[in-house]
Amino acid sequence: MGMMSFASFLIAVVSSGSTSREVNEHVDLVELNHFHDCLGRHVYDQVIFYEWAPDTSKYYVRAWCLIEDRDIVNRRPMKRYSDNLYEVHWQDRDQNLLRIITSTHYRESWTQVDPERANKKVLDERLRTVLIRRSVVKQEKTAEAEDPNGNDGEQSFNEIVNAQVPFDPVVTR
Repeated sequence: MGMMSFASFLIAVVSSGSTSREVNEHVDLVELNHFHDCLGRHVYDQVIFYEWAPDTSKYYVRAWCLIEDRDIVNRRPMKRYSDNLYEVHWQDRDQNLLRIITSTHYRESWTQVDPERANKKVLDERLRTVLIRRSVVKQEKTAEAEDPNGNDGEQSFNEIVNAQVPFDPVVTR
């Protein structure tokens, strides 16, 4: 396959899997976790997104996703050297979104205890600060289009985001 053919193929694949919306969010910490069983065998890799709680001086999980290397958009955190942020891209099939999540902090861990599951014991999953859902993005677009005051929709969007719509994980365990 020639270089032009490959480039055309790649563009076709990426554009066919593209979403109608992109959601950009910032979290306080991104962790790439390699989970191993009690015999030390690799079980899965996951990315965990955390929020810092200054009152308790702890990180709490906001969301997580399993890494699937076969995805067109790889979920592994990458450093953006232009602004020293870590960035995770993933195609959220459930929400039909391209999620782009950035963080100033990053860590990589190899554990035999799942950090996300352990965090559920500290903070119930229902109390987590959640990631934006597609319904929120749709409402933002509607608010922008129908704002009688001519505002840019930012206030409406912030009100919607602060409503804390629960996030459904990409993959359930």
